[in-house]
Amino acid sequence: MKYKIALVGNPNSGKTTLFNCLTGSNLYVGNWPGVTVEKKEGDLRGTSSDMTLVDLPGIYSLAPYSMDEIVSRNFLLDERPDLIINIIDASNIERNLYLSTQLMELNCPMIGALNMMDVVKKTGVEIDVREMEKIFGYPFIEISAQKETGIDELIKLVEKTVDIKRLKEFPQIFPPEIMALFNEFDGLIQNKYPELLPDYPRLFRVIKLIEKDEEVLLKIAKNVELLADIDMVRKKIEVLSKHDVDSAIADYRYRFITDGISMATKKTKDQSIPFQERLDRVLMNRYAALPIFFFFMFVIYYVSITLVGEITIGGIEWFINDVLMVTVAAGLGSLGAADWIIALINDGIITGVGAVLTFVPQLVVLFIFISILEDSGYMARVAFIMDRIFRHFGLSGKSFIPMVVGLGCSVPGVMATRTLENERERKLTAVLTPFISCGAKMPIYVLMASVFFVEYQTLLVFSLYLVSLTVVFASGFVLSKTWFKGADSGYLLEIPPLRLPKLKNTATQVWQRTKEFIVRAGTIIFAASVVLWFLQSFTPGLQMAQTPDESILAVFGKIIAPIFIPLGFGNWVASVALLTGIAAKEMIISTMSVLLSGQEGSFTDAVSLIFTPVSAYSFVIFVLLASPCMAAIATMKKELGNWRDFLFALAYQIGLAYTIALIVYQVGSRIFS
Repeated sequence: MKYKIALVGNPNSGKTTLFNCLTGSNLYVGNWPGVTVEKKEGDLRGTSSDMTLVDLPGIYSLAPYSMDEIVSRNFLLDERPDLIINIIDASNIERNLYLSTQLMELNCPMIGALNMMDVVKKTGVEIDVREMEKIFGYPFIEISAQKETGIDELIKLVEKTVDIKRLKEFPQIFPPEIMALFNEFDGLIQNKYPELLPDYPRLFRVIKLIEKDEEVLLKIAKNVELLADIDMVRKKIEVLSKHDVDSAIADYRYRFITDGISMATKKTKDQSIPFQERLDRVLMNRYAALPIFFFFMFVIYYVSITLVGEITIGGIEWFINDVLMVTVAAGLGSLGAADWIIALINDGIITGVGAVLTFVPQLVVLFIFISILEDSGYMARVAFIMDRIFRHFGLSGKSFIPMVVGLGCSVPGVMATRTLENERERKLTAVLTPFISCGAKMPIYVLMASVFFVEYQTLLVFSLYLVSLTVVFASGFVLSKTWFKGADSGYLLEIPPLRLPKLKNTATQVWQRTKEFIVRAGTIIFAASVVLWFLQSFTPGLQMAQTPDESILAVFGKIIAPIFIPLGFGNWVASVALLTGIAAKEMIISTMSVLLSGQEGSFTDAVSLIFTPVSAYSFVIFVLLASPCMAAIATMKKELGNWRDFLFALAYQIGLAYTIALIVYQVGSRIFS
């Protein structure tokens, strides 16, 4: 028999880490039917039975307020898993158990995995898992997903529990008088509406009807008599509880949770203010938080761009130009290869791909820093801090999270906007996220900085970071008042405890991001470099071009180059590079490297001949703000959901990039003439 097990929990509860522990590398990634929320499944390791573990999106409740919650709820109701593993952040147990009380109403076998117990014990608190089982009606187990402790015991408990068909006994979450009303209403449903929501567990159905759950209301909207019966029950609850229905039900849940925790926990030592809390008081201080964040980012860019660049770029360029290309030319020459083949491999492939790979060490260091900030829990704190600022510009702190993801790549950054509950904010964030510079653009900044701003490389890159934030704020303010008008939304952001990043997690994230960059260099850029070499080596009459100016590419580039003259880079090389950058931003460097390979001197010498410092800065501003690569553009279309918003987004991004680059060049060239 094949068992299906659902892994359910709050965001930042360690769910993904636990999923990886339980499945190892047996992972299947896809999308949930009809939506773009990622679906992950894996085979549960170390069991004698055939068990599939489904990692549901992180949720706070079973209310249908976000796509993640709808996906999780539909799976639990429609697929009816054989077992639920409810992962609970034990360091924030009250908030996490709120979801648990809703899962209990599904009457499905369940295990409570108390994660981060190592953190809890350090604070002098112990949780009695046997007492928890008595109170909540299902087994609990202590684990630490990050340290991989308690995992084997959890797997054994899964095998023991999976054949149980329901909870041992449903605990008394609600007072007797409220339960009496629930039972009375349940009887009324069975008598008057026997076909109503037959797939819903009875108590879950009763509560969702009384709460006037949005998904349920869609199914009963035309049943006037049923709506009247619901209103009658709601009035009775309000009289008994002296609160509105939603507040009353939430209050009953939290009372049950609080009473249960007080019985199941005990303090083993005096609780002084822990170091984490003292550190949080500094990192989240309303006056110090932002300066600290900008200081961190400045240091990150200084180390990854300036220090690492000084050490690695010269050596890599020497190896490519003076060792690899010379060796390849000599080897192919000894084999009798034609000159054009040697030129294709050296001036096309090696020059194009090598120009991009030169910057890999700097990107690796940048990815390491970003991964450490994410894994430590610091970025969640920055999102909370940013909420104070973002609120003034039509966004919330939760919008900052997709932008942080976008530092690595705009594609997952735009995809991450789907976790935002408010549609207006979700679309607005999808349009603004590409303004945050992705890793693929970094080599372009580094190139221009190393050629024109040798003594100010870190400042140049950091200034672009500030420009992108300024554009996000200004655009958010304008677009939230015009194209994406609507009410602001409240949001709940779980702030995970500060923790030391795990080496394995950091290494995995850095490898995934770096591998993606290298794979693009070995596929898209490899193929494009070959095409570019042919286009710049042959004339429109398919004769070998004596100079690049006679080539097919030059003819086409000269047609579009006048568009960029007001921006300071109206030469055909820069124009063609921007055009190829639509396929992948890494192609901009690769294209210029291939097109300038015939020039005397090094690649950087050739770049200095077609730009000035001001036009170079204008160029990187345009690259920073213009529409992202084709993959990110396609993702943006998918997330925006309609052609109207998508075409507006493209026009806005390109128009804004052109306008700001124009201002930079026209003003800068007059100041620094």
